[in-house]
Amino acid sequence: MIDQLIDSLKDKVGGDLINKIGLAPQQADGALKAAGDTVQDVVGGKGADLSSVLNLFSKDSNSASANDLLGQLGSSYLGKLTGQVGLDGATAGSVKDLVIPLLTSMLSEKIGGNKDMLGSLLGGNAGNLLGDMAGKLGGLGKMFGK
Repeated sequence: MIDQLIDSLKDKVGGDLINKIGLAPQQADGALKAAGDTVQDVVGGKGADLSSVLNLFSKDSNSASANDLLGQLGSSYLGKLTGQVGLDGATAGSVKDLVIPLLTSMLSEKIGGNKDMLGSLLGGNAGNLLGDMAGKLGGLGKMFGK
C-alpha cells in the first residue's frame, strides 16, 4: 500500500518538486522514495505508540504525542533528504514542507484512525507496532495482578 501511496504522492507533487523547488527528476524520485521509507521507519518502528499513530492519521485534532510523532517524521525525512538524496539543508526543508503535510493528509484519508488499515500500510512492520502495544497492555495487566 505504501508504494501506491507514493505513486499518488508523485502525481500530486512530483511536478512541483521539479518545477518549483528545482529538483532533478532523479532527486524528485529519491525524495518521494525517502518519504515512504520515513513512514515505514518512524511509524513502523518499535518506539512508535499505536494511539499516537492512529491519532496522527485520523481526522481528529492531533494530541501532543501525535504532534511529537509528526516532528519525528519531519526530522527523519530531512535526514534522508540530505543523507540519501544529497540535498542541501534549505532545499531539503522546502521539500519537507511540501511533502510531509500532503503525505500526512493522504495517510489520514487512507487510514482514518483504523488500526487494520495501518497494519495494511505497514505490511511486515505492523507486527512490531501492534505487538509492542499488546506487550505494553499485557504488562499493565500484570501490574494490577491480572
